[in-house]
Order: sequence, then structure tokens, then C-alpha cells
Amino acid sequence: MKEYLLMLTRIKHVAGTIMLVSSLALLQSCGSDDKKKSRTEDALEKTGDAVAADAKDAANKAKADLKEAGEKADAKSDEVATDFRRERDDVVAKMNVQKDKLDAKIAELKEKANNQSDKAKIETERQKSKLEVERKEMGKDIDKAKNATADAWKNVKSGFKQAGHELGDAFDKAGDKLKRNNN
Repeated sequence: MKEYLLMLTRIKHVAGTIMLVSSLALLQSCGSDDKKKSRTEDALEKTGDAVAADAKDAANKAKADLKEAGEKADAKSDEVATDFRRERDDVVAKMNVQKDKLDAKIAELKEKANNQSDKAKIETERQKSKLEVERKEMGKDIDKAKNATADAWKNVKSGFKQAGHELGDAFDKAGDKLKRNNN
């Protein structure tokens, strides 16, 4: 039995030593490593730092993307503005050609009126007056076209197309009348 008691005492000593070592290990792992914060607080701080870094990276990327989109929009806007100006200048040039043709037609009617009979002269003068009104309107339209903004250009352009059709009709009618009066 003595051996039994001796063995029991040894088991108690070993068990006590194991408990002591375990307690020290637990204290060490739960300790703060000479820090004033616990490991949980430290982990939370590191997570917060990581989230802040990710947010900063995302914000910087968003800023870069916005800047790039802005630059692309500016480039497209410049391209559209250049296209608009080129189209507007082409239309104004064509309208000036039409105006010159109209001036020539009015001059032709004036000349013909001088050599016509009174009845034919009245009709020629009436046609000339119509063309002079058209000429005056064309001058206004040219001014509108020269001063049109990009936003207003579509409306101005559609108005010019309609006026162009009406002007073409007026030319045709005046030409027909002249031919009939000369025969």
C-alpha cells in the first residue's frame, strides 16, 4: 500500500505540474504581450485598418474612373462640337450659293421686265417680288445658321430644309412663268 500511496502522490505532483504548466500557458496566450490591448481589440483594429485601406483604394479607383470618363466625355463633346461647326459652315455656304442664285434670278427678272409688255411685266414684277421676299427670308436664315448653337442646330436645320423646298418651288414657278411669257 505504501507503493500505492507513493504512486498516488506522484500522480498528484504530475497532475499539479501539468495544471500549473497549463495555467501558465493559458495566462500567456490570454495575456496582452506587454500591450495594453487584448488580442481581440488588436484584431479589430487590424480589421478596421484593412477596411479603411480597402475603402481608400476603392475611392481612388472611383476617382480615377470618373476622371477618365470625364476626359472621354470632353473628347466626345469636342468631337461633336467640331462636327456641328463643320456641318453648320457647310450649310451656310450652301445657303449663300442659293442666295447668290436667288439674286441672279431677281436680276434676270428685272432685266426681262424692262423688255416685256405691260401685262407680262406685271406678272414678272409679281414673281420678282416673291423672290425678293424669299431673298430677305434667306438672309435671316443665314444669320440664324451662323449664330446657331449646337443645341438649337437640329431645329434650325429642319427649318432650313423646309425653306429650301419652298425656295426651290418658287424658282420653278418663276422659271415656268418666264418661259410662258417669252413664248
